[in-house]
Amino acid sequence: MKRIISLLFVALFALLSFDGFAQRRERAEIFANPQNYDAHVIAVGTTGTKYFFVTGTGKKVDGAVIRAQINAIHACIFKTIPGTSGAESIPSLYGQPEPKPQDEAFFDEFFAPSGMYLNFIANRSTLKPESKDVVDLGKGYYQVGLKVQVSYDDLKKYLVDHNIIKGFAADFQGIAKPKMIIFPSDDWCKNEGYVDKNGNIDYDLALSDDNLRDMIAAFEGFMSKAGYDINNLRQELNEFKNSKMYDAAEEYGNEKAASMKDLLSSTVNADMRIEFDYRVKDEAGKQFVEFNIGVYDAATNKSLFSNVARGTAVYGDAQMVNQLKEAIQNIQDSFLSQINEKFAVMAREGREIVVICDRFQSCSTSFNTVFDGDKLSLLINDYIESEVVEGTGFSTDQASANKLKFSQVHIPLYKEKKNKRTGKTTMVAQYARDFGEGLASYITEITSEPCRVEQRGVGKVFITMGQDATEE
Repeated sequence: MKRIISLLFVALFALLSFDGFAQRRERAEIFANPQNYDAHVIAVGTTGTKYFFVTGTGKKVDGAVIRAQINAIHACIFKTIPGTSGAESIPSLYGQPEPKPQDEAFFDEFFAPSGMYLNFIANRSTLKPESKDVVDLGKGYYQVGLKVQVSYDDLKKYLVDHNIIKGFAADFQGIAKPKMIIFPSDDWCKNEGYVDKNGNIDYDLALSDDNLRDMIAAFEGFMSKAGYDINNLRQELNEFKNSKMYDAAEEYGNEKAASMKDLLSSTVNADMRIEFDYRVKDEAGKQFVEFNIGVYDAATNKSLFSNVARGTAVYGDAQMVNQLKEAIQNIQDSFLSQINEKFAVMAREGREIVVICDRFQSCSTSFNTVFDGDKLSLLINDYIESEVVEGTGFSTDQASANKLKFSQVHIPLYKEKKNKRTGKTTMVAQYARDFGEGLASYITEITSEPCRVEQRGVGKVFITMGQDATEE
């Protein structure tokens, strides 16, 4: 009896070992040669799906079809999938070509026969290769090509939910996505004649364009659905028109002058700004709309990246809003990925701002006045150095008795704020004005001089020292 039990344990151990070996062999077959199949994007669906043409090799046609389905999901997770004229390439969800050791067991189970991967093949019931896409390789093996529809958004969510990949918030330890506002581009507004008497962009006039208004709404809807905080240009403009700051857009010839774009960006404290324009083009008798979409750092106005996208060429008039929706769908993954990457850099290196300190002539304190053995200018310099992101530094563009100017000041995106009522400390977004108010309090503490703080856009702050500053 003992011998029989012993033999049963040996057999069970062998079976388990074989099963583990089989899983490792299956995994090795999937991941050993990432170039052993072809996959490219055909189109982007409207319900979070993507269409791929993908090949697979296996014993008999049925085996090759199964392998093609595995390859479609594998490509989404582990490969950058090339695009076509109708759809941009899609970056790897996982970020590397094979699983990390801690994730191997997950993917063994995920890609097992009847594994979870099958749940993300949206058109399994209709999958059948065309005869032209079936190649007999001999000895009972075939290669097939399939048009596979993958539930891409659901796949991504599944991997995030199982901690295999990180969602955006996890990457930044709970920090929110960038706040954004969408504008028509300056060039487009000027070409269309949407300018005021001084040659400045007139957004009121531009928003009288029905196509533009509809397209901004469509773009805002797409970004909001993707989880981004989007401020509506029309609404912000209406709320802003009667404020005192509205007149500041008409100022010229001085450093405190601000464009309407800066003023609107500052009211919503946008992190990034999207600008786009469109042109109707012809292709072999058909019409399509091409969109140039640029993303800018709202603090510096520096271009972060740009995309060119287009809808499908059609006979007759191209419906612009539909073309924009299609164009966005075609670029959405690389577009959102680039936004996240740029915001990751901003989160790491800080928001770049300009700090300008000046004084009224009636102010008895200058920046050369000495306090505790140091000039005020040096104390301000030390304060800024202590508050910027470590290792970034900054540039002193001007240092005189009457004015200090610091550029490339990289401030942390978020800072601690204590609730006076509850005593609780939370992390809040920090923009130029927030930084300026902290510096103004420091200057007042040292000099007993009151200070006025003014923001231009979200990236420039003026701190004016002296009693007159608070009386204007």
